[in-house]
Order: sequence, then structure tokens, then C-alpha cells
Amino acid sequence: MTIEGKKHNPAAIRVLCVNLESSIAGAEQSLLLLVRFVPKRIQIFAACPAGVLTEKLRSLGIRTCQILSPPRKSNHFFIWLFYLAFVNIQLNLIVFKTRPQIIHANSTKAVLATILPKVFAGRKLIWHMRDLRCSRLLAGICRCLSSKVIAVSKAVKDKLIGLGVKAEHIEVIYNGIATDDIPAKITKKDQSSPVTFANIGQFVPWKKQFLFIEAAERFLQDGSNAQFILIGDDIFARDGKYKKELISKVMTSPFAQNIKIIGWQDNLASYWEQIDCLVHTADAEPFGRVIIEAMAHGVPVIAVAGGGPAEIITNGETGLLFDPDDSDGLLEAMKTISQDRELAHNLAINARKYIISNFQVKHTSEKIARVYEELMAA
Repeated sequence: MTIEGKKHNPAAIRVLCVNLESSIAGAEQSLLLLVRFVPKRIQIFAACPAGVLTEKLRSLGIRTCQILSPPRKSNHFFIWLFYLAFVNIQLNLIVFKTRPQIIHANSTKAVLATILPKVFAGRKLIWHMRDLRCSRLLAGICRCLSSKVIAVSKAVKDKLIGLGVKAEHIEVIYNGIATDDIPAKITKKDQSSPVTFANIGQFVPWKKQFLFIEAAERFLQDGSNAQFILIGDDIFARDGKYKKELISKVMTSPFAQNIKIIGWQDNLASYWEQIDCLVHTADAEPFGRVIIEAMAHGVPVIAVAGGGPAEIITNGETGLLFDPDDSDGLLEAMKTISQDRELAHNLAINARKYIISNFQVKHTSEKIARVYEELMAA
């Protein structure tokens, strides 16, 4: 069992981050930013399946250890049970070999993969909760195992409290982004030019891309000129049916020439200049990393008034909010962005200032480092 990367700093707190996915979605992006910006007094290494994430971690000099990849194209309970049991054995060996002081489970499933290391090695465990979809039983198991819970939003914290997790056990730490390399210039769109709306995210049912397509078709039916793009994919290969239905819906749309699907992009830097407005349709979004990325790039955002987005966006000041599943409200918001370019420009300016002031990744990393230190001092 070979571990690659930098040698340990003996004076640092040693943290093993456990991530069960090899592809890169929001949780994995957060992990990559954490290892880049965490203070030097913290020594992070990782356990994850072979893949893009492992390659990126090693390129950053992070010591990594390979674990089994999760099941693909299956949500069968017994297959997942077998997988988690096997990974528990792997992680138990990794913990005994590497001797971290803290295990940081980067998702709820990652907590279930650390039962044996927690029981037999007795390490302190952090549950990084990034989901609004969790049963009471699962929350109870994860709470019993974990020493601390990091929630990515107040909405997630409230969900956990409703599931029986004590409030004092939870700390809200928002995801952060690196804004230093993002251009500061925000150009106001000319009133006569068509607007490009984008929906960006995994192709999974709870992201509700069909609502975006419905609103796009209604927008175009009025004779308005605009382009609509969906950027994403079924990156974990578990929602193939939904992806096929989504592609079919776009291809058979009477406005197919104005609605396009673009594959998953690990780096959206080359796309932000092409996008005039991000439309986020998920109504059970625990945080919404793509929202703060768009805002930092000066792209106005329309999102559902619920979950994490409602904590990030102030309606009419830093973005526009609409009620869950309200296609009329979404359509009206899109028309507002299209018709009032001055408002869209002001929303973009205000949003960028707000994100730079409140969602810097260095602050996020420092807060997580303090959680590590508090656990070690307890």
C-alpha cells in the first residue's frame, strides 16, 4: 500500500481526508482548494480512488493512498454495503500505517467508510456534511461516529438539527473560492445583443434541469432572442436514464437551435465570458459552489429561494431569487435580466464585491484548520 507525495511535517497536525469519488464535483473541488490553502501547521494527506482527483492531489504534492472505486450504475443497497465494508478494511490499514490524528470524511458516505478506523484506531473524526438529503437513521449513525460536524450552510445545519444532531456539535463553514486570478473587469452587456443563459451542474434529478429547459422554451416562444446552454454530465455514472431524457428533451425541442448541451467542465474559466446569466434550478441545493463562482466572475445569478442559494444571494441586490418549481417566477426573472441590462450590471458588481468579502478560500481553510486544532485540544 504505497503512499505518494510530500513527507510529513512532524510538528503539524496530521489529517487524513477521505473522499470516495474519483471524479471532481463540488465536494472534490472544495478538497482541492483546502489542500492548497490550508495553513502550514496542518499536514493533509488523502485516501481516494484512482482517477482525476488523485492525479490533481498528487500534482499539488499531497500524499495519497488509493482505495476501491465506488459502484457505478448501481444504487443497490447490498452492493454499496459490500463496497463500504471493503473500503473500511482498506482505510483501517491506511490509518494504522499513516497514523493521522484526525480523519476528515469529505461526505456522508465517507463517514460510513471510516467506521472501522474510528472504532479500532480511535481517531477523531470530522463529518463534512454537504447534503440536504439524509435520513434520521443515517444522521444518527454519522453523529455517533463523528467528533465534529462541518455543515456547508445554515440550511444544512438546520436539516441536521431536525434529524436530531445537537446544534453545538455543528459548525457552519461556507465553501470558499480563490478569487485572486479572476479578472476584476465587469462589462455591461449592450441592450440589443442576445443574452446567454446557462445552467451548470451534475445531470441528476434534484438539479431540475428540466425546469430550465421549460423556462427557456417559454422565453423563446415570446419571440425573444437568447441562447441557453446546459453544462454538465452524469459524472458519477449513476443517473444515465435522467441524462438520456435530458438530451432527448433538448434534441426534440422546437427551439433546439437555441438550447445546447455542453459536457462537464472541470475548469469553467473559458466559459464565464460567454455567459450573461447563471440560472440555478435546484431547490434542495445545500450550498451552490457554481453560484459563488459565477458571482465572483461578474455573472448575474438567478436561483431558487431556498437552501444554500438563499443564504448567498440577497434578492434584487446580489442576484434574483424565485420560488421552488415556479416556472413563471423563473421566466420573469430571466426576462428582467434580458430587458434591464443596467440592473443586471449592478447585480454583477454587487455580487462580486460580496463574494470577495465573504467567500475567500483562505478564510474557509483557516476556519477548518481551527476546527482541527480545537479537536486536538479537546
